[in-house]
Amino acid sequence: MILFFSVFYVMVLNLWSQTDDKLLLNAAVMQSSDAWRIVNDGVMGGLSNSAFELNKAENIVFSGTISLKNNGGFVSLRSPIKNYNLKNYSGFVISIKGDGEKCSISMKETSYFTGLFYTSSFRTEKNKWLTIKIPFENFSLYSYGNEKDSNPNIPLDNIKEISFLLGDKQEGSFKVEIEYIKLY
Repeated sequence: MILFFSVFYVMVLNLWSQTDDKLLLNAAVMQSSDAWRIVNDGVMGGLSNSAFELNKAENIVFSGTISLKNNGGFVSLRSPIKNYNLKNYSGFVISIKGDGEKCSISMKETSYFTGLFYTSSFRTEKNKWLTIKIPFENFSLYSYGNEKDSNPNIPLDNIKEISFLLGDKQEGSFKVEIEYIKLY
């Protein structure tokens, strides 16, 4: 009997850790030491603003205003800077409801700012929940918002930061609700 419970415990612990590795963002993450942080265009003089809150459904509500003034134009939620090894995965999957905004998932291979990001974009639908898969082969290399390479060799075993962002010259108010971002 003890052997059965020991084996069962190891199996549950193993399943839990595998699931945990795949989960990058949800309400529980935002309440932990691995919480993502807001980075807006104010880092370069822009005037956009954003905030997040957790709603009653335990989803992340990310909202604010994107301004193109002072060469601005983006808002983002960014993961903690650490070592992410994504080579055993095929891409990201996000459960999201928005207002029709164009959104992006980005990743970078340095812990400091170089202006280089691997990015893939998608569009939400107004007030409709979507589950969107974004394979790594759909990512392009961008430098300061300009596409550099449509078929980059992404160092998936050396990613330092993952971002969810809105920008792309979309001025005005926005509101998205995120249930999760995971790896698949």
